[in-house]
Amino acid sequence: MATPIITDGTIDRVREYPRVVMPSAEVFADRAARLEALSAGHAMAAYLRFLAQVVRIQHKLVAARAAEAMPTAHLASSRDYGMPPLSAQTYERSAMWRDDLHDLVTALRGRSVNGAATALAAVQALSVDDLESLADRILAGTTLNSDAAVVPFVAAALQVYFTRLAVSLDRDTVSHCDVVTICPVCATRPAASVVRIGADRNNLRYLACALCSTEWHMVRVLCSNCESDKGLKYLTVDVEGQGPQHAVARAEACDECKGYLKIFYQERDAGVEPHADDLATLALDMMVDERGYSRTGPNLLLHPGSG
Repeated sequence: MATPIITDGTIDRVREYPRVVMPSAEVFADRAARLEALSAGHAMAAYLRFLAQVVRIQHKLVAARAAEAMPTAHLASSRDYGMPPLSAQTYERSAMWRDDLHDLVTALRGRSVNGAATALAAVQALSVDDLESLADRILAGTTLNSDAAVVPFVAAALQVYFTRLAVSLDRDTVSHCDVVTICPVCATRPAASVVRIGADRNNLRYLACALCSTEWHMVRVLCSNCESDKGLKYLTVDVEGQGPQHAVARAEACDECKGYLKIFYQERDAGVEPHADDLATLALDMMVDERGYSRTGPNLLLHPGSG
């Protein structure tokens, strides 16, 4: 659904733009390519390359299984009441997500970085009940430090499962969600936001779902957590020879709720992919955290307790 937006302060000239942008079947392939590009010369090069391998497997798994059918009545009710149809904390997951996890772990065995082999073995040792409980904690944002090593792999399988479902949906089904701070598809918080380029989205800010990769519009200079327009700061890490006005990544920090989320600018780097760029800018997270702000949305491939 295209939404009109006033662009020049008048009521007779409006711009049409998509309120919701559904993920494509290529979303993980694009993310993996960006991770590989960002790894060149990066202090965490080996880690980013390993994550690129994880995401490439996610890409294969999305297409390996057909999305399960969702009841028509459920989708109609979601549309009528302005609620996300795949609300992650209440949606009744099928066993398919565990099949995705099994295939992911099998494909990754033997590829070791930062203790990955040990973590993968720990995932394989979990019972079905333990896996489902861990999945519930991941989706609720209540994981424990003791979960840290296995969270990225279990979360990666959940991303595959929910992204597959999101790809199968029609945009008109999810364009009526009334809560702008959560994903209109799965009700998950955003991992980051990005100011896009392109004919229909140029210079507009979109939030990027941490779980299903749906993007949805939110006006700029509003906190993506509490929607306040007061006390916003845009923080950057100093880069030699580059002023803050040229930074690809900023942290939008809010003094009202003391939360922050990164915002990326595609006009400054056309290759920006919000999830990948978020993982490659952890120094910015550390700086903003030291100033007393707390991150308001997760990157599910990184558990904060893991350091």
